[in-house]
Amino acid sequence: MKTKLLPLIVFPALASVAHAQSSVTLYGIINEGINYINNQSGGSVIGMVKGQTNGSRWGLRGTEDLGGGMKAIFDLENGFDASAGTLSQGGRLFGRSAWMGLQTQYGRLTMGRQYDAMHDDIGERLAATGIWAWVGSHQGDFDNLNANFRWDNSIRYISPKFAGFKFDGVFALGGAPGNFAINRRYQLAMSYDSGPILGAIAYENINDPAVSVYDSTVDPTDRTFKSPGKSPSFSGFQSANNQSIFGAGIGYRFGTGGQVSLVYTRTVFSDMLRTSTTPNTGSATLSSYEGNIRYRIVPTLMVAAAYDYTTVRAPGRAAHYSQVNFGPDYFLSKATDIQLSGIWQHATGIDSTGKAAVATIGSLGASTTPTQIAVKLVLRHRF
Repeated sequence: MKTKLLPLIVFPALASVAHAQSSVTLYGIINEGINYINNQSGGSVIGMVKGQTNGSRWGLRGTEDLGGGMKAIFDLENGFDASAGTLSQGGRLFGRSAWMGLQTQYGRLTMGRQYDAMHDDIGERLAATGIWAWVGSHQGDFDNLNANFRWDNSIRYISPKFAGFKFDGVFALGGAPGNFAINRRYQLAMSYDSGPILGAIAYENINDPAVSVYDSTVDPTDRTFKSPGKSPSFSGFQSANNQSIFGAGIGYRFGTGGQVSLVYTRTVFSDMLRTSTTPNTGSATLSSYEGNIRYRIVPTLMVAAAYDYTTVRAPGRAAHYSQVNFGPDYFLSKATDIQLSGIWQHATGIDSTGKAAVATIGSLGASTTPTQIAVKLVLRHRF
């Protein structure tokens, strides 16, 4: 249940400026559970889920009516590990999002640390990540459908709907003195939602991705550089000067709560620099093909299944990954549910680090063999 807080409670300094026209909403998700992984770094593991399904979070979302159809809006969202009480997103206070802006009949303009349409319109609404989060992502989330990275220092515009269509653009400032292109990022997207049909298409382009989105403290030209990536499927490509991502998806709703979707993404790492942890030059391409279905059998029980096939190609190496997700989700109430899921992944070929490809489901940690199996039981509460 979302909780409304008077500005007098949350922001006393604003109480005299706006009272009845303003509101702040406290919201969040807490999830905990147990994982079984048949092979993680060479051995089987039974442990806590640690947010691998919808990371635990709390946030403050606010609005102020400025008159004339204009509103001031903001969102501050903190991510945390409920099993240890520690911060997520690299220790940031509001690592999930931190933005403010204006909303009118002509759309919404916001500035700060934000999500993108690849996550909002394709990942959340059409892909398996919208059901299983990290363990439904494509090989460490190389296409950002699960918000592997957010957009710092960004300006985002989202249009109103026109006959079911909505347009979305993001531009992130690099902030480097004397060179406008360093760390620059942009995205263009369009989505459609009307009746039983929904779909989206998005393209984003990222300069200097190791620093601008993957949180490396030094760029690949520095001799101390180490790849910030954790998934061997693409960590060896993160010394690229540029990363581009194209994504598209279409879905069809049926019955009561049923939906079938197809998703395609293509990520290209260009102009890679060979370093001690990224043994590649030239360009690398990762393509993912996904189909998923979800269906609410009764109001309290949903079942879902997905299949994803990913290809990785770079000079002198290629790898292939197949993944299956399946499981039921039982709702104890509108706010609390129990999710059981099983995931199987198999890898073949040579990965981005130049070694034999091994299975790596989401953020669970790599297997030492081509196959990895995981089972998760999660209790989740939304407020």
